[in-house]
Amino acid sequence: MHLVTQVIAAIAFGSLSAATSAGHHESADPLKAAASTGQIVVVYHWPCADTAKGLSLLTSLIAYEKSASPVAYTAVPAMHADGAVVSIDVHPSAESMDNAVAWQGADEQWQAGFAEMEAVCGSADDLTTHVLTVQ
Repeated sequence: MHLVTQVIAAIAFGSLSAATSAGHHESADPLKAAASTGQIVVVYHWPCADTAKGLSLLTSLIAYEKSASPVAYTAVPAMHADGAVVSIDVHPSAESMDNAVAWQGADEQWQAGFAEMEAVCGSADDLTTHVLTVQ
């Protein structure tokens, strides 16, 4: 009978361990997808002479966008492995992206913030843009 108890205990422990480890990647706050099908992701990459100052200015510019833009989209600042300043923007659609770009071009405060970034990071000619459509 002692052997039967040990076998049952081993099976129960093994099942419990498997069930526990199967959910190792789950959490109370799981990560969400970066974007959904049909959304537009834009990655701006700008080599910057002063990365810390460039990131600070970009963060301020994004905060301004969030409070002032009439077009809904999200943006986050990042630093590329090569040291460039990066902005990752997610737009609900291509039309939304076009509207956001038009707003940026017409908004004097946004343009002033961009000019400040250009003074720190160098020519906007060095800014590259990658536009991705989420599938």
